[in-house]
Amino acid sequence: MNALVFGAGNIGRGFLGALLAQSGFSIAFVDVDEAKTALLTQLGEYPITTVSARGTETSMVHDVRGIAFADQELIARAVVEADIILTAVGKEALPLVAPILSRGLLQRIKERPREETHVVVIACENVNENTSYLRRLVESDLDPQDRWRLNRAISFPNCVVDRIVPNISDPRATPHPLAVTVEEYFQFVIDRTVLHAPFPAIAGIELSDDLGSILEQKLFTLNMAHAIAGYYGYLKGCQFIHEAVADPEIALLLNGALDEVGATITERHPTIPVHAQRAYAEKVVHRFQNAHLRDAIVRVARQPKRKLGAEDRLVKPALLTRNQGRIPAYLATGIAAALHYDHADDVQAQELVSEIRHKGLARVLHEVSGLAPHDELTRLVQSDFLLRAL
Repeated sequence: MNALVFGAGNIGRGFLGALLAQSGFSIAFVDVDEAKTALLTQLGEYPITTVSARGTETSMVHDVRGIAFADQELIARAVVEADIILTAVGKEALPLVAPILSRGLLQRIKERPREETHVVVIACENVNENTSYLRRLVESDLDPQDRWRLNRAISFPNCVVDRIVPNISDPRATPHPLAVTVEEYFQFVIDRTVLHAPFPAIAGIELSDDLGSILEQKLFTLNMAHAIAGYYGYLKGCQFIHEAVADPEIALLLNGALDEVGATITERHPTIPVHAQRAYAEKVVHRFQNAHLRDAIVRVARQPKRKLGAEDRLVKPALLTRNQGRIPAYLATGIAAALHYDHADDVQAQELVSEIRHKGLARVLHEVSGLAPHDELTRLVQSDFLLRAL
């Protein structure tokens, strides 16, 4: 079986590659880094170090190759031959992937017998409606007939993906240019309701008829908590996430936000009982406490403007909490912390610093997060932000 993965970064190799290899797939990675794709083809394998509370364990992923993104013909051929196609490139890069993916899928429909044209395409990006967004990009330049052919032959399920893949390698392992380190825990759930044919047998991937509740639970609990732990840790001078969550004051702020989100999620989704949400939140904190991961604060806190988006992990749960009649006090404090993130090497952080200085906080919140200047949440965030600035 053949798998095609756009993106040979840590998520592509450490998460997707690991699962696919365990299920017997031959994996082709597409990437703009031609040195990396050449190495994948030359070596044909790479090591993965899995980190748990018990320590580390290293294994090898075999039967891999690389394709340079510049080689459009080879990519199209790989799309034709693939049994599953996934992306791990980040939302911002999907518009670059979509045209060649569209070309390859149409070529697939023309070349393969009708009973063999079906393939599942999954955008494993950490955003809401991830594959739906990719699908819209793929279809954007197609004529109605080609769009109809594509819709009939290809499945584009949204998904929830969760695995912490820090930018480290195991210092005790033999140095390897493609080595990647991952945490033991992972979650990969796809929307069963849009599949046109049976899903390939891949160990660890779950199918769900209620992906929306799983997605919100993950985005508003894990991603929210990860982000604010990063911002609080940065303000406290921590280097790693496990150091941040060990701080008593940060722990108090983090648990307050988790409590607010927990009430919001269980009210919105009756399929998630209070005890299950509480257990999920406790597991999230436990994962953050893993000192073996050495998950860097600056990795977690990066790109604050994206994380402050109206539909993202900080502002959306705060608005939902307010709309349910409760005050999102701890969530507002987390948003304020994100606005104070000013790491010198983070372009978005420096943009925020400059924009707040020249435009004022209320206007920046409106532009970045969609919040009206006199919105109650804007007032909460502004008061916390200004207190910190005194």
